[in-house]
Amino acid sequence: MSAANHPDLTALLARVARLEEEIKRKDQIIAGLQQRLFGSSSEKLDPAQLQLMFDELVLGKPAPSPDQIDGETSAPEGEKLSATKTRRSKADRFPKNLKIIVDAVLIPEEVDANPNDYDEISEEYHDELDVIKAQMIWRRTIRKKFVHKTNKSRPPVIAPAPLASIPGTLISPALAAQISVDRFEDHLPYYRQSKRFDRLYGVDVGRQTLNTWIHATARHLTPLGTAIRGEVRQAIELMIDETPHPYLCPGHGKTKRGYLWAYYDPVGRNTYFEWHAGRGHECLLDFLGYDPETKTISFEGTILCDGYSAYRTIAALFGTIRLAGCLAHIRRKFVEAMAEQPDLILPILLAIQQIYFIEKQMREGKVPPVCRELVRRSRSRAIAAHLHQLIIAARTVTRPRGKFGEALTYAINQWDKFLVCLEQGTLEVDTNLVENMIRPTKLGAKNSMFFGSLEAGTHNALFYTLMANCKNHGLDPETYLTEVIKRLPHNATVEQAAELTPARFAAALRAEAQEVA
Repeated sequence: MSAANHPDLTALLARVARLEEEIKRKDQIIAGLQQRLFGSSSEKLDPAQLQLMFDELVLGKPAPSPDQIDGETSAPEGEKLSATKTRRSKADRFPKNLKIIVDAVLIPEEVDANPNDYDEISEEYHDELDVIKAQMIWRRTIRKKFVHKTNKSRPPVIAPAPLASIPGTLISPALAAQISVDRFEDHLPYYRQSKRFDRLYGVDVGRQTLNTWIHATARHLTPLGTAIRGEVRQAIELMIDETPHPYLCPGHGKTKRGYLWAYYDPVGRNTYFEWHAGRGHECLLDFLGYDPETKTISFEGTILCDGYSAYRTIAALFGTIRLAGCLAHIRRKFVEAMAEQPDLILPILLAIQQIYFIEKQMREGKVPPVCRELVRRSRSRAIAAHLHQLIIAARTVTRPRGKFGEALTYAINQWDKFLVCLEQGTLEVDTNLVENMIRPTKLGAKNSMFFGSLEAGTHNALFYTLMANCKNHGLDPETYLTEVIKRLPHNATVEQAAELTPARFAAALRAEAQEVA
């Protein structure tokens, strides 16, 4: 029989169709809300706006006001739109030390005809931004050879050849720096660099040659990486995270997975990347100073990390290590579960947002660690207690299944570790800083797909270390590498390299600037 012969079934099908349309509408609202919460600017969302979106989810979206029809929004009378307010001038957008080349000086015809009749009172400028195309050149050192005038039996004499800037190559410090920055800061694969050399300079530099030069540069700079590693190991509070990266394994038939481990010192603002073929807790032992004979570890302090088991294992093995939990990972899991229980998750996210708002205020006010610790204890701990009550209450009414159950379980398991962040003022409340250090490596992986070998991972980790620390200390990486390659002796010791780390280099530049001032 057809549905038309059963009025109840027809009404039921119509109701199901209406409910499906309503679910689609709510899913769209939730998707937009999830994007706002999960996006990079999510913490800037005002709690009132978050509540408004929740009201729209339940009550429906209100009709637009007359001044919002056709997608136009009018500003209050006498006030311009925010885009106009934030527009920057040319002086704000370009550095003041840009070189200026004067092409012409224009004088009015009447003044040129009778210059004695006029007095100059000022001048105006018409500027066009231009660029001077780079050139590829040979830097030649001429070695004169001489023979004795009277004693012809004596062999000719010639000055000894200077050492190559990069042992085993014919490239200068500037070119080595450019290739390194192109590859590891601007993420240009070797084949793109090779094509650019051919297009700009008519020079045939193959990918294999570029790869050889990069590894030679890495070997020359290895003591510098060791010195940076020593700086980071001095920290008593560290942020640690790891990220997978494929590498070629000959004979394996396909790429294998290795890991870049990132260590960040929030006090010294130094970063160190270490390459390992695995992800086990053993990868942490050497960096943290494990002594296999005494079975002790030299690191004594706090590690801010996610809930990965390797960190828990390290903390369980060595009582000198304390773990701090990441609020961003707790929040991220609730965002991923938004579709399951929005009415329970939204209050949790609002409480988390209040903690982040306090963190933002302190960060923008450049509050010192001692004061930040006091603010966290007096303000953030109370909000955290309310957040914990919401999580526990949700756990009592919700079965620990699906993504929401996973989010609740993760938050409860990490809660005591998260509270460690609120007891001190040095560490952040999340691992976002170290994740930001890792993010460029993922862009490099997208463009180059994999490391050429397991050994190549160590050299690539060195360059990522140098690029991250140049950014941390406000250095231009190409200028820095050029100068360091010039100064670093062949087979340099770690002590010699320690004078040239980005932290020491930037401090020296600041000292010179203060002396000049």
